[in-house]
Amino acid sequence: MTKTYFSKHYWIIKLLPSLVILSCFFVVNIVFAASPNRPMTGRTRPQNPTLGGGGRGGCSLAKAKETLTILSPIYGRTVSTRPVFSWFVPDTKSYPMELYLYEYNEKGKGEEILAQIPLQSKLGIMNYNFPQEKAALSVGKQYIWQIVLICDNNIPAKDVIAEAVFDVVDIPASLNNQLKGAKTNRERSELYAQFGFWYDAFAEVSNDFINTEFKLSLLERIRQYEINTASLLQGRDKKDLEDQAVRLGLVISVEKAK
Repeated sequence: MTKTYFSKHYWIIKLLPSLVILSCFFVVNIVFAASPNRPMTGRTRPQNPTLGGGGRGGCSLAKAKETLTILSPIYGRTVSTRPVFSWFVPDTKSYPMELYLYEYNEKGKGEEILAQIPLQSKLGIMNYNFPQEKAALSVGKQYIWQIVLICDNNIPAKDVIAEAVFDVVDIPASLNNQLKGAKTNRERSELYAQFGFWYDAFAEVSNDFINTEFKLSLLERIRQYEINTASLLQGRDKKDLEDQAVRLGLVISVEKAK
């Protein structure tokens, strides 16, 4: 049976970054509902999960600066109907994780697409490919995904949560034509980045251990994207993006130090 949840409140956010060659900012105009609570799945919902990340530290690193971090803008776009979701885990010890995906509609309801996908954490960057056995996502629809780090099965309040909103859109004809001439994943990634499709750009090199430096450069560009977009906003929307930029900066520092 399909589950739904209701968000605590709603907000409107309009992202109007101008297109700049190589800095990769594409014009967007998006209306978003506010961040939802974690779905009821036998564990107590946290009171106020935050778009982007749920607080400092991981499970065993309560005082650490690094935290569970989604590796994309917290308001993003993708041309893939089977996207790759990527995030960073700060803990050296492994913990259970769960992934959720919801569809947004005009009333703020979220229909559950992926529920309680069981995972096991590992230090560093992790990826999850949208399952082939599931129906593809729909172009023109808006979705929110959550990754939950379960620190203590008996104390849900200790869960660390990160979440982000994204739209599935048609691929621009000019990008599609350029992709046909791309010979490597890195070339494809760069093209996606130039059009501001950060999910797709990062997915192209998410499992590429040769182009680690390029992968980190993508994260830096996503971080700068959040900073630039935040400068156009006010209030909670502005803070959400600024906080995500800080988290991404910490991830980049940790990954560079390896």
